[in-house]
Amino acid sequence: MSSANKQHKRSQRAKAKAKQNRMQRTAAPNDFLDPNDERIDLETVDLTELFQLMSAAEKVSQKAMCEAFLAHPLLALVLEQEGEEEATDFIITALIEYRRLTTGVDEQTALDWVESKQFQADYVAASQALTQGED
Repeated sequence: MSSANKQHKRSQRAKAKAKQNRMQRTAAPNDFLDPNDERIDLETVDLTELFQLMSAAEKVSQKAMCEAFLAHPLLALVLEQEGEEEATDFIITALIEYRRLTTGVDEQTALDWVESKQFQADYVAASQALTQGED
């Protein structure tokens, strides 16, 4: 498990990269995409099912919501296809979107929630619980 400082730095890099990617995607046309590419398109993936699972789990606890998020097969697929850095960007972006959709807050407030000590603690605890469950 990474140290809290390393996780914070990684989170900061992921946020900056995710913002940069969002800016590039809004400015650039999608003409370069190969229609025969079987990789998932992170821009068009439907997260409705994942967000519904997370919302139901959040009624139990924030840690349960994190477990539902981390256990979803989409995350494994993103990690496999995109690598750790892109997967981290996807995770941050998905969590921000989830918070915005479920609570109606703005992007900065959602980002503050993801960066909060309580959320980070619940996220790490959920990750550890899932890792221990695989053993």
